[in-house]
Amino acid sequence: MTLICLEGPSAVGKSTTSKALVEQYAAYVVPEVNQLFKRPTPEPTYWYFERQVERWAIAQAKRKTHELVVLDGDPFQPLWYNWSFDFVDWQPLSVLRDFYRQQILEQNLGFPDGYIVLSINEAELRQRKENDLTRERSAFTKHLRIIEPQQRYFQAMNTQVPGLVHLIEAMSVENNVKHIIEGLPSFTQLPESPNPLTLFDFVKYCQ
Repeated sequence: MTLICLEGPSAVGKSTTSKALVEQYAAYVVPEVNQLFKRPTPEPTYWYFERQVERWAIAQAKRKTHELVVLDGDPFQPLWYNWSFDFVDWQPLSVLRDFYRQQILEQNLGFPDGYIVLSINEAELRQRKENDLTRERSAFTKHLRIIEPQQRYFQAMNTQVPGLVHLIEAMSVENNVKHIIEGLPSFTQLPESPNPLTLFDFVKYCQ
């Protein structure tokens, strides 16, 4: 069964695209951390990272019963998110590196069969944010800063494993779904699955 990860900036349409995949193709979607879990106060140092591992475990279990499983958000998101902000007010790279490497070594975490990265211009993102009354997106302006680093991260990943990442211009949910479904066979036809530790050791320095 195919496991993909859906990524892209806030308001690009990840959740609505995921919902369409559920409705049209009976996919199982693993929501992002903030939708799936309630944050504790105070938040322990590794709480958010550990929830990413839990999301991965859910995805692996659902692969046994669903043809398509979608991670709404990358389990390795803290890596590229934190260095997008130069680790200011966030855990340093050494903490991220040690946590993720250990989880990969213990086979508690890995990379999906493929990534779908949605993108759209900033003006359209702002318009979509204003038109979406279902979510507050209080950190929307701040999150615009991650767009370029995120693109660089996934483009670098594609240099290591060509075809692992599909970049899609998110013109509409229908267009997103069409490209995702059409691209699924290519993920299962990659020459070989990436060694997760080797890939992680490469991408963690993609600043």
